[in-house]
Order: sequence, then C-alpha cells, then structure tokens
Amino acid sequence: MKKFLALLLACGMILSFAACGQSGETSSDDTDTSSKSDYNGPMSLEEVKSPTKDPYEKYDPAITVSVVHTANDGAFWFPEGDSIEQNVYTRRYEEELGIKYEFKWTCPGSQSPEKVNTMLTSGDLPDFMSVDRTTFEKMYKAGMLQDITVPLIEYASEYTRQYLTGDYKYLLDAATKDGKYYGITNGFGYQDGGDMIWIRKDWMDKLNLEKPETMEDLEAIMEAFKTQDPDGNGADDTYAVALNAATQAAHEWTLNNSFFNMFNSYPNTWYQNSKGEIEDGMFGEESRERTRAALEKAAEYYQKGYFNQDFATMDFDMRNQDIYNGKCGIVFADVWGAYWPLILHLDIDPNADWIPVPVVSGEYGEAKIARDAAQVQNILVATKDCKHPEALVKMTNLYHDLNNNPETMEFEEYNTNSADSNQIFLAYPLPIYNPTFNYEGYLAISAAQEDGKTDGLCEAYKQFYDQAMDYEKNGNSSGWCAYRSYLAGDTSLAVVDNYVQNKRIVFNEYTAEDTDFMIENEPTVKKMYDEMAINVITGKADISAYDDFLKSWDEIYGNTATEEVNKWFQDNGGVSIQSSLG
Repeated sequence: MKKFLALLLACGMILSFAACGQSGETSSDDTDTSSKSDYNGPMSLEEVKSPTKDPYEKYDPAITVSVVHTANDGAFWFPEGDSIEQNVYTRRYEEELGIKYEFKWTCPGSQSPEKVNTMLTSGDLPDFMSVDRTTFEKMYKAGMLQDITVPLIEYASEYTRQYLTGDYKYLLDAATKDGKYYGITNGFGYQDGGDMIWIRKDWMDKLNLEKPETMEDLEAIMEAFKTQDPDGNGADDTYAVALNAATQAAHEWTLNNSFFNMFNSYPNTWYQNSKGEIEDGMFGEESRERTRAALEKAAEYYQKGYFNQDFATMDFDMRNQDIYNGKCGIVFADVWGAYWPLILHLDIDPNADWIPVPVVSGEYGEAKIARDAAQVQNILVATKDCKHPEALVKMTNLYHDLNNNPETMEFEEYNTNSADSNQIFLAYPLPIYNPTFNYEGYLAISAAQEDGKTDGLCEAYKQFYDQAMDYEKNGNSSGWCAYRSYLAGDTSLAVVDNYVQNKRIVFNEYTAEDTDFMIENEPTVKKMYDEMAINVITGKADISAYDDFLKSWDEIYGNTATEEVNKWFQDNGGVSIQSSLG
C-alpha cells in the first residue's frame, strides 16, 4: 500500500491545506519591493509564455508565512532531529527563496474538513490555503480570495506555466473568474489515467486463452473462468468478474465505468451528442439505450454465474477477499489496479499475475472511455490580506523543481525514498502535481526499456524502472506494480497510451461545479437507480424497471439538469472540448 501511495501521492493526490497568516502577522518586511508590480501587459498565461521576473527571486531579509498542515499520518516520518517545523523543505525554502513558514495548526487528514470549516467560519484565515473546489467557490463568493493574476504571470516558471496552459488550461479554468486567476490548480490531465479491464494472466495461460479484443472474446474468457477450473483444484468454486454493490460511492453505478464503456455508455459524463447538444452519458437521449444494453448483459452474466451470486450484499473487503482467495479472475478497474487491490493478491499467491487490457468493443462499435480533460484535486489560493501573494508562485515553482521536473528533481530526498518508501513530500504543506507525471513516466521508461539506455531517466522514473526490472529479473513482488504499470506491453499506462493515440476518449464537456439543483436532486435518482439496477441484474425485476426509472430520472433530475448544462455550455462559448482534444 505504501508504494501505491508513493506513486499517486508523489503526484499530489492527498489534499493538503496551507496558509500564510492574517494581515500584520506574516511578513518580517512589509516594505519588501518584490511584491510590488507595475505590470500592465497581456493578462493570461497563454499570452505570456515566459516569466517576466525571476521565478526564484529570494527575499532578503527573509519573510515568514504561516501554514497549516494535514496529511496522511504514517505515510511519512522524519529522520532523527527533524520535525514538521524543521525538515528538508523548511531548510530548502529558507535557503533558496528566503521564505520561512510556520504552522497555525496541524492535524491528521481525517480531521481537516472540520478544522478548515472552523477556520473559515472564524475568519482567522492564513494567507495561502490548499482547498478543494467546493471550498474555493465558497471563499471566492465570500470575497476571501486575492487576485493572483499578475503574480502568476510575472513569476510562474516555464515548467509551472507548461501545466497551466495548452492541453492543461482546463485545470487553471477552475480557478479563473472573469478572466482573473484566483488560484493555482492541482490535478490530473486526461492522459494520466483511465478505466480498463484487469484479467488473470496465469489463468489465461493455463487455459490457452488470448487477450480479448471484442466482447465475444471477453465472454469466452468469462465462461472459461467459470467452468474450466482455472485454479486447478477440481472444484466448481470460481467465477469471472469481481463486483461489490453494498459499498458504492456517489460516482459508482453498480458496475464499474469500464463495464458501461464497452457499450459506449459513459457514467458521470456530460458529452456532446450527434445533434451537438450536451447530454448525460448514461441516461441522455442517445445514451439510455446503450445503458439498457449494459444492464441486460449484466443480468445475463449474473444468470450464467459470471458474477458472485451475492455481489449485491458484498462490500469492497468481501470483493477483495474473493480476489485474494483466487475465486475470480476479472476486475473492471482503473489505471492503478495493480497498486490496489491486485498487489495484495501476490502476497497470498506469488504465482498470480494480472494484466490490463483496453475496454473491449461490442454492438455499438469501438469502445471508448470517458475522461475529464482535467480533474481538479485542489487549488492553492492566497487569501485577501496576504502581503506577498507572489511567494505562493515561487513556492510552487520550487516544489515542481524538487518533485516533478525531470531535469531538476531531487526525488529521493524530497519525495519518496526508494529504500524505505518514506513519502517525505507529505511534510510540505503546499504540494502541487505535474498532471501527466505518470504518462510522461511511461513514455520515458518504455523508451529506455526498448533501447536499454537508462542514463537519461530522472530519479523518479529510474526508481520505477528499477522496481519493474527487479520483478522481471528476480521475481521481487514489490516491483510488480511498476512492472504492470510503466513498461511497454501488457501495462496499464500502455492501455492509456492506446486510448490517447487512437482517440478512444469521450470528454466530459461540463467542467463547472454541480449546480444547487444537481446537488439537491441527484442523490434521489441515484438511490432509485441503485435499487433498480440490482433488481434487474439479479432477476428480481425485468428490464421494464429501467423504463420506469428513466421516467423518474427525466422528471426529477434529467430534464432540468440537461437544460442547465446546455445553458452553461452556450454561455461559455459553446466550444466543445471533444473537438479540441478528441
């Protein structure tokens, strides 16, 4: 699990909150001139390709900013003599930037929502905060945020700029209001993830099965996993697909996204249909029949015994136990399936092996996955009384250089130590991510794999490469995740590359926060769907129950939500992301 976190959190998945104190509390030199600006040029990063000031300009004398800290306790620890107040980050930032930071408070990640809400209510705000998108919107509406347009244009390094412009401009859009920047967005590009199908390769090899390319191929594997004793114990005790329906999150729809994608149905997505209108990817005018086909096929699979007959009452732990105990051999999951839960299977059965394959195509033509052009994780903001907003930009530049920039990174010291998996980057209160860190890693590592030259790999990618080679050459299971993720061949990022290169991605056109109507009404129809879907799949209701659900979806949610989304789309220029990126 540590290596799973090391991979994803190296990219900033755990949200941290940080801040620099109230007016009069933070700066040791309120007359410092570096925060002054007479800039009056173009006001977008797209127009200004390079910084107009030194991105690492050091404060002299040093300034002090206050921060708060919340992260995954246990995922990192300090060497003897270091602490949250004194560590590799505090020393480097003071030495290189002349920025000291001190903590208003620290807490475990589980306590952060309550602590942050209390802080916002009291008005005792630090100057810099890392917040989720909902909190960002609340703070913006309350006038708590500072316009950082000029500091970002002046000080953002070329590396920082790269991931806020071009294909990545959709990230910065989330922090842009009326053409002004109110934050620095952290998140993932569409190239850095995706849904797929994971299949037990050792079972396929034993039964002389080939990787599936069509739904018929996949169904043949399902049938074999159910009926041909793939575990070789002589008992009729295996099935095909791992599922759980008792612990679903709001974004889950009984079956994983990749299952629906095989039918060109796209959960949690508003896409542009053939009429040029934006519709829900599951229940819109052109989508609903494809979703019907997915549910009917799931009911067929259930009747054939391809699913655990108790999946409706199974939670994640129960599902995973079936995986670990060798009861099933197919998991509809995402790009990080190797890191969780499949790596834990190797602890029980070191001979087990899983490979990812792209979603297979069925009756509706080539299967595609749905993706956000940019998935926002958190936004770094300066509150309204901060005296040095440009310090937030400088701090971001340096963090990028230490953790993400292949030409400058010091990954072992500032991110994740390969010897003990200490994720020291979690000690820093304002992390930010290269949104295609992993996809870029795949491209670099697979190239090195092909030509055998690893001297050009940066620390992070060399670490992943060495882990993969340790598994390939020595059978060290700790390297299996990297082996099934970063190399060329049967790896998850190779599957993502397939989607990218072959334009097998349907983009979510609605990039705003959910409206008040959506927030209020979607849980109602989601609950109705969950009950209907389980009943249809298990045969307790026929497919007519889906028609009844659609009527309720239209009346309670769909008609109004669709109208809201299309109005937003037109108000924002009516330019399709699909036409730009797809």
